[in-house]
Amino acid sequence: MSRKITPVILAGGIGSRLWPLSRKAMPKQFLSLLSEKSLLQSALLRVADSRFNAPILVCNEEHRFIAKAQIAEITDSYTLLLEPEGKNTAPAIALAAEFALQNGLTDPLLVMPADHHISDFDKLIACLDNAIALCQQQQLVTFAITPTEPHTGYGYIRQGEPLAHKGCFKVAEFKEKPALQLAEKYLTSGEYGWNSGMFLFLPDVYLSELNRFAPKIADSVAKAASFTADLGFQRPVAGALTACPSDSIDYAILERSANVAVIPVDLNWSDVGSFSALSKIAEKDHHGNYLASQGVSLDSENNLLISEADHTIAALGVSNQAIIHTHDATLVADKSALDKLPDLLKQLAVVDSDKLTHHQAVFRPWGNYRTLIESTGFKVKKIIVNSGAKLSTQRHQHRAEHWVVVSGVASVRVGDDEFELSADQSCYIAAKQLHSLANQQYTPLIVIEVQTGAILDETDIERFDDRYGRG
Repeated sequence: MSRKITPVILAGGIGSRLWPLSRKAMPKQFLSLLSEKSLLQSALLRVADSRFNAPILVCNEEHRFIAKAQIAEITDSYTLLLEPEGKNTAPAIALAAEFALQNGLTDPLLVMPADHHISDFDKLIACLDNAIALCQQQQLVTFAITPTEPHTGYGYIRQGEPLAHKGCFKVAEFKEKPALQLAEKYLTSGEYGWNSGMFLFLPDVYLSELNRFAPKIADSVAKAASFTADLGFQRPVAGALTACPSDSIDYAILERSANVAVIPVDLNWSDVGSFSALSKIAEKDHHGNYLASQGVSLDSENNLLISEADHTIAALGVSNQAIIHTHDATLVADKSALDKLPDLLKQLAVVDSDKLTHHQAVFRPWGNYRTLIESTGFKVKKIIVNSGAKLSTQRHQHRAEHWVVVSGVASVRVGDDEFELSADQSCYIAAKQLHSLANQQYTPLIVIEVQTGAILDETDIERFDDRYGRG
């Protein structure tokens, strides 16, 4: 590879077709669906060698703490750009391109979604020298996946005339998701590939084409591209993005520009866009069942069984079912009906929209917590405080709290008293008492918090001296 490449990883999706696993507060890129690593972490590992510069990641502000926690497990050299709200891929990539140029990174950008599965990324790496050569000729390069079936859920790219570099073509046209009969024709012709959502181009060339074909997006992003460092994140000027149109790179630029090339790549690839897609690529037993870690089956075939935590799913005498269990919702579906999941979620939005949004795990700058159980008058949380982190000094008007240390050493303040608690020790905080919790050790602190009172939501927090700048 003649010059380094800067990975740009887009981590702003939601993945609603994987509900109830994936939710607005915990999208699929942060889930460990196919290995112990999340999809985001797997994407980072694909570009973790010396051929690549430190990655630039773009994610929604709402997910900043979980993104940072997962990235930190893979690398300590990265940039995390925060979008105040999702505006689709064209503005997100533009933010990364602006940041790259401001920091002297003129190398090509390899744009990749954070939520895809690729088991043989080395095949794409083998194409990068040709892709870089095309970039230097002011081309925007897109990678098309060699199709293995007449898939109706992907967009397609038709190859045009061949270019000087072997295996490279001009793009003849982009095609929307086709009906089955048309998809079969695409597959037979050999001229079409699946649109992978992965691209390579120079940052200044991308911004130039964006300014040409989508000037409102280019102008909004240019005004927003004054970045402010905050707790390890890079924030653009949020107000400048309010009026920014929302559009994909495909519609905004690629379908209009004459400077677009395509490189077909025979990758083992999936966008993991649905349970049907997950079922195809997941490891199965000799009866075709995907059982995850907690599933057992007897006289059952071709099932997809997934559960969170320690919940066991036992399948007896059933076939072709998707059974997905989480802490507060369970999906039971015939696998042939999974395409109708969005329609089911529209009904759920009317009955209980909270189930579409919230997740058991909530990430904060100091660590995370999970609500283990909640009912009238009480709530139980598991709190994990990172090494060196401290929750704000705070008080509550309507609830009392008991803290029980499970592991680690807690540095505690209650009223005017300051003390330490070790494993199996506890303390009580009455309503209206000032209190704080910190971890001054090198290992995580785990605490069980029992709340009692009439109001137990997060609005009943009055913060003082918060090191993370929250009110």
